[in-house]
Amino acid sequence: MVLVLLNFVFSAVTAITNLLSRLILTATACLVVLVIQALKFSGGAMKVAIEQLSEGIKSFAESFFVSLVEVFGNIFSTLFDLIKEGVSVSADAIGSALGVLMEQTGNSVVGLLQGKLMHAVQYNSYGGGPAGLKHVEVPIPAPSKDEVLIKLEAASINPYDCNIQAGVARPILPRKFPFIPVSDVAGEVVEVGSGIKNFKAGDKVVSMLNFTGGGGLAEFCVAKGNRTVPRPPEVSAAEAAGLPIAALTAHMALTQLAGVTLDGSGPEKNILVTAASGGVGHYAVQLAKLGNSHVTATCGARNIEFVKSLGADEVLDYKTPDGAALRSPSGRKYDAVVHGTTGIPWSTFEPNLSENGKVIDLTPGVSTMMTFAWKKLTCSKKQIVPLLLDAKSENLDYLVKLVKEGKLKTVIDSKYPLSKAEDAWAKSIDGHATGKIIVEP
Repeated sequence: MVLVLLNFVFSAVTAITNLLSRLILTATACLVVLVIQALKFSGGAMKVAIEQLSEGIKSFAESFFVSLVEVFGNIFSTLFDLIKEGVSVSADAIGSALGVLMEQTGNSVVGLLQGKLMHAVQYNSYGGGPAGLKHVEVPIPAPSKDEVLIKLEAASINPYDCNIQAGVARPILPRKFPFIPVSDVAGEVVEVGSGIKNFKAGDKVVSMLNFTGGGGLAEFCVAKGNRTVPRPPEVSAAEAAGLPIAALTAHMALTQLAGVTLDGSGPEKNILVTAASGGVGHYAVQLAKLGNSHVTATCGARNIEFVKSLGADEVLDYKTPDGAALRSPSGRKYDAVVHGTTGIPWSTFEPNLSENGKVIDLTPGVSTMMTFAWKKLTCSKKQIVPLLLDAKSENLDYLVKLVKEGKLKTVIDSKYPLSKAEDAWAKSIDGHATGKIIVEP
């Protein structure tokens, strides 16, 4: 009796599933035909798009239902064999089988992304600036064991992205051409690698992609699970995308190198932030104030009120004599300088530092490295320290929580659609953005 019942269930499920498949395929085809007919005399480009959509929907439905039939068949065939051999089939075993069904069916749907194309922006050689960016259609990447596939909602351009294109890290970066730039991204997980346990499809996340791989100027990207953190609904994709490189750099400079405790429990320190209206600078001002610091900041005249609104106690116009000399209006000596611009010599910093003050150079060049080595060699109390970012997911998670709690904000200079990525690139190269530049697919 049991054998007959199982055979009947299997046959019924197979028949129903095949019927549903045919119905959906037929309905889809009919719907698309009607739409195409309606558009026949208007918008040839739209007609082509609808035709492509038709093929995509039919492919999706066909793949899904074929997989469903196969999975049902495998499960009931296995149960049939077990009972035929005299093995007792428990409710737990049936539950496990149904779990396999759900997993395999879900995987079949997600796997449909593989082999499909996405819009991306890449460059094929060093140099070229915005004109060197090319809009292309490339395959959607597949996540490896320790990666997640993210449908991107926002990406943030950083100065280093443009510098890599200009060749400052040649021949190390990019690792190969063509190269899809940008590493700061936020979006929704659509697929996870087999080794990922803490994320699932549908999770909203923010991630910092590997420098060598890039991938952020696209509709989809793959990200390492250990460089990805959850994004709560209170934090928008654009706000989150601004955080990874810029906010992590400010966080590392202040906490690890300047000795600032962000809970405000430590002693007051006098902190100078140069280029305070920029990506790193505007985060550094806010974080320093969380850490019970007196903050002096430099920026252009048009951004003075903006930087004050971030919490800076004193703001210098860098084009004035006092601003160029970095002199604190209150006569304070700086315990640490978060230095995010170029062109300021050590001789300007040194007289403004406290006895054990240090300059934390976020964009170190040859001069910085030579001064750093000399100060170490001579055991000078005043130091200049190059910052090499050590991105840690726990710190990124902490920063996301600060944004959620309203203690830190991402100021967005401008937003661009992916189709206008070259305009965002030009804005970054210009170097006068107030806050972050965001690209939205």
